[in-house]
Amino acid sequence: MKITLILFSLLLCIGFAYAQDANQKHPCFRTSSFSASLGIPGAMTSNTNSDYYNLKGAVEDPSLFVDITGYSKEDRDWSSNGMQYGPGGISYMGTFSGSMAVNLGLTPYSKKLGKYNENREFRFSLTGNIGVRNTFNYYDNYTFVIDTFQSVNGNGTVYADSSIFKNYYYELNFTEVNFGMSYLFKTDINRRVHFYTGAGFNYGITLNSTVNVSEYINRSVYYYNQYNKPTEEESGLYGIVDNRVYSDKFYDTKLKNPMQFVRVYIPFGLSLRLSKKEASFFSHANLYTEFNPGIEFQIIGSGTSYVNPYFGFAFIGFNYHW
Repeated sequence: MKITLILFSLLLCIGFAYAQDANQKHPCFRTSSFSASLGIPGAMTSNTNSDYYNLKGAVEDPSLFVDITGYSKEDRDWSSNGMQYGPGGISYMGTFSGSMAVNLGLTPYSKKLGKYNENREFRFSLTGNIGVRNTFNYYDNYTFVIDTFQSVNGNGTVYADSSIFKNYYYELNFTEVNFGMSYLFKTDINRRVHFYTGAGFNYGITLNSTVNVSEYINRSVYYYNQYNKPTEEESGLYGIVDNRVYSDKFYDTKLKNPMQFVRVYIPFGLSLRLSKKEASFFSHANLYTEFNPGIEFQIIGSGTSYVNPYFGFAFIGFNYHW
């Protein structure tokens, strides 16, 4: 009887221990990787006259923004140095930044597989950006006759014209820190090269937002007759000048409030394992590059916001996983 009771108690203990082991809960995630990258995030920003006045209302010193009534506007595209227009004649300009990011990766536990799924990853990011978002370029060329002369060598009437050329260039520079998260789907990470994609978002706030202003004014007097009258463009920039006075000044003013960003994007990446030797440190190390097309919500001042096409690019990254 005692032996039976002992055996029964032993079986109960074994069963209880087995049940405890079977029901043991695994942590939902385990820390699995650390990575860092250098990149170039950018956006296509709207730079209309309305955007100009919105930016004027968001800075500490709006007096640096001239009345652009009567001024001509020039929009330069970053890639072709030519004009680029969006729907409805709205001009857009490509703007680039520099960035440095550090990431922490978490691998989720799969009940279906009964183990941690190494082909999935939650990635949390901390990134610092520096760059430009909005630019505006306005110019005006005003020419008028100040005197006329009668030529003594038979060339008819000689005109003396005064030309005043003004150019104002505005550039919104910023330094930003942002926090983000993405969920990645990977191909077989045991291969030498694997690819991944997924979905991600981040929130950023600027540590510094400054509008730099460049003012260029050129005043000139030139002479011509009916045979060599310059074009309007030449009179402002390339005319035959007898007397020229110009000034080139630079100013800056800060935004009243920090600028904010919310970005939603789709990461596309390629990762290269540095070594196939399992015992090697480099078998856990990868070099990667990643492209992040998406949408950026840019918030300036008290409520003024823009939706910009976004294109982040991590051109070189280092990842260590375990």
